[in-house]
Amino acid sequence: MNKKKMILTSLASVAILGAGLVTSQPTLVRAEEAPVASQSKAEKDYDAAVKKSEAAKKAYEEAKKKAEDAQKKYDEDQKKTEEKAENEKKAAADLNEATEVHQKAYVRYFEIQRAKDSKKYKNNRDKYNKDLAEADQKIKDTKTVLDEKQSKFYAVRAVVVPEAKELAVTKQKAEETKKGAEVAKEKYDKAAQEVEVAKKEVEAEEAELDKKVAELQNKVADLEKEIADVKKTVADLEKEVAKLEKDVEGFKESDGEYAKFYLEAAEKDLATKKAKLAEAKIKAATKKAELEPELEKAEAELENLLSTLDPEGKTQDELDKEAAEAELNKKVEALQNQVAELEEELSKLEDNLKDAETNNVEDYIKEGLEEAIATKQAELEKTQKELDAALNELGPDGDEEETPPPEAPAEQPKPEKPAEETPAPAPKPEKSADQQAEEDYARRSEEEYNRLTQQQPPKAEKPAPAPAPKPEQPAPAPKSR
Repeated sequence: MNKKKMILTSLASVAILGAGLVTSQPTLVRAEEAPVASQSKAEKDYDAAVKKSEAAKKAYEEAKKKAEDAQKKYDEDQKKTEEKAENEKKAAADLNEATEVHQKAYVRYFEIQRAKDSKKYKNNRDKYNKDLAEADQKIKDTKTVLDEKQSKFYAVRAVVVPEAKELAVTKQKAEETKKGAEVAKEKYDKAAQEVEVAKKEVEAEEAELDKKVAELQNKVADLEKEIADVKKTVADLEKEVAKLEKDVEGFKESDGEYAKFYLEAAEKDLATKKAKLAEAKIKAATKKAELEPELEKAEAELENLLSTLDPEGKTQDELDKEAAEAELNKKVEALQNQVAELEEELSKLEDNLKDAETNNVEDYIKEGLEEAIATKQAELEKTQKELDAALNELGPDGDEEETPPPEAPAEQPKPEKPAEETPAPAPKPEKSADQQAEEDYARRSEEEYNRLTQQQPPKAEKPAPAPAPKPEQPAPAPKSR
């Protein structure tokens, strides 16, 4: 929801930089001691909306499953009823046909018996006996077929299917649960919309909060820098004064041709620098007294504002993404278990069918097993598709957040950092730079004095009456007179 850690790090960096420039202790904001984040009203409303949406989603999924189960039961019952009616109709037709053939076999048998004394058989008993035996065998054969057809007919009729009244109740339940699922879907959609509205409010609040944090962060940094700058000015002037004092002492001990002139210039420069130093110290003290209360107030406001931020520095989108991923992982696990169970059930059904074929069980049993296998196979394929979709949604490694691999190239700039780190030793030269600065200043001061002497030849050469002693040299001349 924020950049809390980044802000704390930035503040710490500012404080450390300030400590390197000034002697007073800067205010340090410690991440480990930061107050525990508290939720705003918008965040609480969002969490409540999410919980409500999750409950509505769960209710919808349950209602949807109920509706699917009720519809499935009705479809299965309807299918069983229709299949039984169709099978019974066919079995009845086969039975009627077998009965008719059997009756015809009896008719034929009785016809032969009645024709025993007819011309056809009277003088040919062998033919009579043969035809009668064939007719009798026909009766036996058709009786066998008739018995089979009767058994099949009664087996079909024995299949239990829902009564018409029961089927009507099942149909009504399917319709009611379907309507219930539609109502639950509407509630879920509404709850999901409320989540989006609440989320936008949180995002707006986050944006405003981030803006305030950035403003306070900049204010704190500016105040720290302003205080550090005036103190650095004092420190720099103190160094210059110390250097000039050394120069003055050096010129006092010097007996060079222009030592007196250099001494006067250095003392004048020293007096000027001391005046500037005194003025800078007053200004620094005034500035510190003016800015430190404002700095403390800004830091207190910033720390108070940071207390409302998420300790881990995660945005609401990141938190939502983690929750969605956890839910998706849970769904994947459930689907994987379901697929494993269906595969096991399917394997058992296939084994049962093999046993039935090996043991020559009745056809209707094998047909039932084949139908169960087809149903289970369809259910397995459907569940497998759902599992594949869920796995694709998770990504190759089961974690969408592992898309950062593209960020790997972003590590290429690292060579640039080492390149930048090479100047990093610059701070070390800066330490010796103070000493170097003193030497440079000494050279510059001498150059200034040299320029002064060159720029003031009239002045330098007015005391050039130093050469005036030359006219004094002729003074001994009068002695010769």
